[in-house]
Amino acid sequence: MREKTVRHMEQISDMIHLPGDILAGAPVLTVIGQRELYLENYRNIIEYTGDEIRIQTKTGRIHIEGKSLNINYYTEDAMKITGTIYQINYGNPKT
Repeated sequence: MREKTVRHMEQISDMIHLPGDILAGAPVLTVIGQRELYLENYRNIIEYTGDEIRIQTKTGRIHIEGKSLNINYYTEDAMKITGTIYQINYGNPKT
């Protein structure tokens, strides 16, 4: 059953010329240098300090480590993080 869904999503993404991960609600990260990160398609903020930010997405968790991290803005599905970003780690939903 899951295999059919994946194939169906691939067919739809080919027809409308969008990547399948965007259609599936996967997180989209745009990192500019070591100082800015834009994140789309997240569910909620789990932890937020100046040294780390943990975010829950549909597909798992994202853990951002750095110095002077700041969430400049966030909406229902997008946010901008600035500061000095040292690491970005991806985990599964149980981490």
